[in-house]
Amino acid sequence: MSRSQPDLRRQAQDFAGELSDLLNGTVTDGIRIRAIMHKDGRAFVGFRISQEHPRGEAVPLTISRSAARLSLKIIQTLELDPERRYLTTTKSAYTIASAGDGLPVLTYDYVRVPTNQYPAAHLHVHGDVQRCQHILNICGHERRRPVDLHLPVGGRRFRPSLEDLIEFCILEDLVTPRPDWHKTLEASRTRFHFQQLRAMVRRDPDTAAEELRDIGWTSTAPSDT
Repeated sequence: MSRSQPDLRRQAQDFAGELSDLLNGTVTDGIRIRAIMHKDGRAFVGFRISQEHPRGEAVPLTISRSAARLSLKIIQTLELDPERRYLTTTKSAYTIASAGDGLPVLTYDYVRVPTNQYPAAHLHVHGDVQRCQHILNICGHERRRPVDLHLPVGGRRFRPSLEDLIEFCILEDLVTPRPDWHKTLEASRTRFHFQQLRAMVRRDPDTAAEELRDIGWTSTAPSDT
């Protein structure tokens, strides 16, 4: 029986639903993350996203009717992997900002195939950081700002997740979470880690097979026939 063709639209919508569940189970109430299809075949994911407004809006981080102090901007691009089987994030940006004026504090950026020399997964720190600026100045980069720095954060497979950013906001007492937030967050983060592990095994099955043999499993290479 032949394998059915994966449906990017459906998988992207499922992924958007998972993000909605993660946020509503931790630091928001009733928000809905959506997925839309672009004419080039990619899927875009975000809050209040549409064809006319593809970058969407920032999510207010509040579980009540009280005004949010912080917001979270989610922009994520999804495609199928090169084998056209599994959902893959090709680009994402998660930005924490003050909700009132929208001034950003930090941004996690990820680009699966960078078009420059910077690491695929990196962090930007916004605002005035005097010591960083001092380093740039003495290194001959007076025209650069600290926000221009791309701080590496683990690469393609070991990059921080949205769950890590949400946890940061909670543990630093920047937002008010739901009482059982940790259960939702850990379940979502475990799912992300398993997905990354599965992707690593697909890309390096020999190492996976070697490790399984080391712990007593029996593994054989797939048949070419």
